[in-house]
Amino acid sequence: MKSRWLRVLIVAVFVAVLLFALGPWMVSAWWRHRSANPVRRGVQLARELGCFSCHGDLGRAGIADPGHEEKGVPGWGGGVWMMYVANDEEVKRYILDGSPQDHAPAQTAAHEHAEHMEMPAYRDHVSGTDLDDLVAAFKVLSGMRKPPGGSPARKGYDLSRQWDCFSCHGPAGSGGLPNPGSFTGFVPGWYGADFSEMVQSRAEFDAWIHEGSIARLRDHFMASRYLESQRLSMPAYEQMTPAQLDELWAYTQWLQETDGGYQGEATPW
Repeated sequence: MKSRWLRVLIVAVFVAVLLFALGPWMVSAWWRHRSANPVRRGVQLARELGCFSCHGDLGRAGIADPGHEEKGVPGWGGGVWMMYVANDEEVKRYILDGSPQDHAPAQTAAHEHAEHMEMPAYRDHVSGTDLDDLVAAFKVLSGMRKPPGGSPARKGYDLSRQWDCFSCHGPAGSGGLPNPGSFTGFVPGWYGADFSEMVQSRAEFDAWIHEGSIARLRDHFMASRYLESQRLSMPAYEQMTPAQLDELWAYTQWLQETDGGYQGEATPW
């Protein structure tokens, strides 16, 4: 009997040690799953499908087309999307069918030079949620969806681009840049689970920007360890004015209201 209870005790201790060792990894893995969003997933899928090999990193600039090197493969930004697509359904057609020949007349001219490098069709490789995620990523990366011009949220969006905030926080604040040593393993986004946990009030939002951290996490015994161990730390932007903070806050609120900016149709320029 004693031998049996001894074996049970040894197994219980082993399980407890294993859970203690794997606990942080399991929690952070759960949080990464909870923090995922269509834009983040779509960007990752676009990388896996090779989209950025032709359209450039994050769709910023396409490679040269041997048939028309002065034009090349179009990037996704700078308003170029307006020559090719007008809504979500047309974005899906490009992804699924490549360069279809039955586009509207206004779009036909955009395809006349594509004799050597045509958009491949992914109908046999992409469907369902993956297709929706790719559309979400395209709309955000291309600027097809952004806050209305002249609004405080749009000024916050423009200010974020000016200060290169998206270089760390991901396209339009979707998150995703790797950050070894941090709780989740990546720089948090500006909406969804990431934002709700990291920013619980307007005062905390202002503190993050002005100080680079907040007292609630600095004073927490576990959170403070992650703040110290993470390789990338939020810089302090003490020069931000109250008006600029209002604009940045307005942009984050627009992201909450639009599920990251990918809901709805194209934004007029």
